[in-house]
This record gives sequence, structure tokens and C-alpha cells, in this order.
Amino acid sequence: MRIAALALTDESRRFVKGFPARGARRLLTANLDICRLAALVAGTDRLDYIDERVSPLNPEAADLVLAHVTFGAEQSARELAARLGPTGPPVAFFGPSATAWNDQAPAWVHHRVHGDILNVWPQVRADAAAGALEPVYRAGREPVHAVGLPGLSSSPEMNAGHQSVSFCRGCACPPDLAPFCTEFLYYGDRVHRRPPEEVVGEVISLPGKQVSLLDEDVARFPDYYADVFARLWKYRRHWTVNAGTRIFDHPDLVRLLAKAGTKVVILNETFLSGRLAEAAGDPRLLRWLRHSVKSLQARRLLVGARVTTEVDPARPADYDAAARALRRTDLDFLLMRLLVRDAGGNRRLVPPAYRHTLSSSDPSWLRRQFYSLEAIAGRLARRPRRVGFYSTLVYLLPLSMAYRHQFFEGIPDY
Repeated sequence: MRIAALALTDESRRFVKGFPARGARRLLTANLDICRLAALVAGTDRLDYIDERVSPLNPEAADLVLAHVTFGAEQSARELAARLGPTGPPVAFFGPSATAWNDQAPAWVHHRVHGDILNVWPQVRADAAAGALEPVYRAGREPVHAVGLPGLSSSPEMNAGHQSVSFCRGCACPPDLAPFCTEFLYYGDRVHRRPPEEVVGEVISLPGKQVSLLDEDVARFPDYYADVFARLWKYRRHWTVNAGTRIFDHPDLVRLLAKAGTKVVILNETFLSGRLAEAAGDPRLLRWLRHSVKSLQARRLLVGARVTTEVDPARPADYDAAARALRRTDLDFLLMRLLVRDAGGNRRLVPPAYRHTLSSSDPSWLRRQFYSLEAIAGRLARRPRRVGFYSTLVYLLPLSMAYRHQFFEGIPDY
């Protein structure tokens, strides 16, 4: 059976014929859910991966179309359903946004997967082969792991060398942001920790040196992560990891992460969200934020932070003071996303906007100030003393320019 797996995207990242792909190539990586599915399909069926960020969607020759719908890609999904219509191949929608529909899927959706498609793939495949797809497939809530198929995309505009791995499946987001977390939508509060031996086996099979750990918080199970990284120490990989504020309660874990090759730590929303505006008028809180960042940089780790900001167009805020406070924290990276409430009070993600006339009342002002050439140059000048020239040139400089590129094209950081 020939399967077309489509990675749909929002308007800000869609491919436009005659123009290069939008966004920084370093951050343009293959869809993770499709990579994992491709590993299951390999050997039994042909899977054609089509990413809307780098190519037009042409799935008409497929026997089955699987369309991954991420947040913000609903318009693309609607257009795909209208274009293929009743005469085209059957389309099954899956992914975080398709799961978030719950029992209120749009009328144009005839087949969909609720949850992780890996848990129901045998049934979906069998029904598709028989020409009898069900309207809804409800996947089990038990976390599963599948090693993604490497090199899935052959597009030169994508970062085909990107490597990622999961030690632990399950959501570790702050409760108010869990509805926008793929792990929470798929598995709820369930967690699966992989055996350390299995993790080591996967890591040593990776050809490249740089690896991103997908787990949301390495401080969630400090003993478990300490055990895994102690085993990985001798393989000399360079890691990018995510962590919550609990990381500051475990200095021994931080020391081990640094010795095991970690180069970048991205702090989740528990670090800055709800604190940044307050820090602008609270010197004591600002000192704590800066001291926390410096405690990680002292271990030769670059430090970033994620921020999710809710925007009320009726009550614009002044982000200039927050931008100055953010600069004082001396973070290396800022990853930002925006939320708005619709007429029904429901929150939804919106892409940031870049304008030449951007003012301090726009939350994107934070990104503009943080990724100005002056701010980047200042960090590049200061950082070698703390993290060394290698991390500064190989990680800080290219990642800073990549996020600056995303900002100017109005693309979300994550």
C-alpha cells in the first residue's frame, strides 16, 4: 500500500512556490510523529513523507493519506479535505490538534485518530487496506516509544542531520499549559520511563555527535536521569536538554549533565512565566533569576528559557520593562509563543507577527530586543569566559542567528 504522510503547518510556515522555505534551516526538522510512524511502516508499505514547509502537497497518487495536524494547521487541513474531496484517496487526520478536537471535530473531517497513531496503526492499516476506514480511532493512553526513522526527508532545505531521542514519554508541563502539550493530549498523566540499557543502545546507534533530548524535564526524575547520563558519559555526545526549576534543587545532577556532554539547557515555563513582569519591579526576584542562570553557566552550560504569554488585544501591555529585566537575567536563548482567548473564552496559539513598526505594546518586542544584533554581540563577547569558545561558536552563535531568523519571518520558536 502506498501511504502519503503529510506534515501540515500554519500559514506563517507554508511553502510558496518560487521562494525558499521559510525559517532557519537548523530548526527545520522532520515531523517527529511521522518519523516514528515511518519506522513501523518500513518493510511492509511505502510511505512518502511530504512536509508542507518545504514542498507543495501532492498526495493524489496515494492509497491512503495520513495528515498530521499540529496547532495552527487547521486551515491547511480544511483546504486539503476540500481539495481531495470524495473522489480522492481517503484522508485520516491525526496529531495534537486532531486529538484536541475530542468529540467536536469539524464536519469536513471524515476520518481521524484521537491520540497517538502508533497505538492504533495496525487497525488503521487493516481498515484502509479493506477500504473501510472508521470515522474515529481512539488510541490507548499508554505511552509507547518507537525509534524514529532517520533521514526521512530528502529536501536540502531541511536539517536532515538533526538527531533526537526520548528517555521518558509523558507530559511534564505546567498544568495550565498541558492542553497545548502533545504528550498530555496523547497520554494524559501517564508516564513511561525506558530502561537505561535500551536508551544506551539507541544512542550509540546515532551517527552524529549532537543530540536533542525530547523529554520535557530532566529534573522530574533526578535519580533516573543521573543513572542514564552516567551510562552515556563515555560515548561523548553533545546534548541539548529541557528542564524545569526543579533542576536548581539538584546540583549533583547539573554537574553530571555537564560532565556527560550537555551543552544547552532549555528551562521550561516554570522559570519565567508569571515572573518576568514581576521581576521588572522586584530587584530581589531579578537577582534570583540571574543567579539561577549563572549557576548553570558556571558549569559551562548555555541556558535558554521558554515563555508562553497570553495576549489581551483589548488591554495592551508595555513590554519594555520586561525586556530590560530579561536582558539582566543574561539568558542565552529565548523561546516564545503567544496565546489569545476567542469569544468563547478558549485559549489558542497564535503565530507572532513581525513589523518594522513593532512597538513595546506588542509581546514580540521581547524577541526583538533579545535577538537584536547588539544583544547577540554582547552575549558572544561575554560567554567564552563562562562556557568556552567551542560552545560559544558552535552553539550560541548559530542558534542565536537561527532564532533571530525565525523572528524576522514571524515564525514561532516552538
